[in-house]
Amino acid sequence: MQTSIKQVNKPVFLRVIFILNALMMFLPFVFYYVFTTKNITVGDLDPMWMVYTGVAYILSFAFLVYFLKNRKLTGSRIMFVINILIALPAGAYLGIIVALISLALSLFNRRVLAYFNA
Repeated sequence: MQTSIKQVNKPVFLRVIFILNALMMFLPFVFYYVFTTKNITVGDLDPMWMVYTGVAYILSFAFLVYFLKNRKLTGSRIMFVINILIALPAGAYLGIIVALISLALSLFNRRVLAYFNA
């Protein structure tokens, strides 16, 4: 009896999801640096929330890499929703947009779905 292992290459949109979520780890720290060195204020937002957001994104990215590597689609989608929740206290609208794009690609892109179902 012969078993065949179907190899599916990583689709481009999966790489897009990975890169966008990797960028989210660094952006809060860049914003923190700019806001504190240029004395920029956004409402009553404490700049320290940007640091907390960055640390939370680093942790969520570690879990996301685990889920992507082990082809666990549900876990990846949960991480995208958690990223939205992480972004809310700091008002990180860019993080919310990236998480929504990642979630949409994981829901509607056939090649991404085929990668997880292989």
